Amino acid sequence: MQRRKRKNLGGIPLISLPDVAFLLLIFFLTTTTFDIKTGLGLVLPPASEHAEERVRLRDENITRIWINQQGIISLDEEPVSPEELESQVRRIMAQNPEMVFSLRTHRQSRYDNMITALDRLRAAGAERISLSTN
Repeated sequence: MQRRKRKNLGGIPLISLPDVAFLLLIFFLTTTTFDIKTGLGLVLPPASEHAEERVRLRDENITRIWINQQGIISLDEEPVSPEELESQVRRIMAQNPEMVFSLRTHRQSRYDNMITALDRLRAAGAERISLSTN
């Protein structure tokens, strides 16, 4: 009886598969860039040791900026656009360089609304900024 030869149907050689997977892994690890969040670049004043050292500001030295839940910016209860905010802050700073800007946001307002307003304040030259949420 004669044995039948099996036909070689061909196939994918798997001997180099680990090498290819390793090279792809190295390639993607070396070419991928990771987005690193750096946060806000603010310099905070040192904490006071005594509560008595706190200074009360007069109302005429405070400008209140409010961002509501929908992201609408109000400057002393008057709605303004981000561009108008910057020009108004420049005008206020020219009149009173000691002005403190109190930036308050609604808790459910988007984070980028506060960042936009903060960027406009900094672009206008405001250095005394108070940040808080409602």
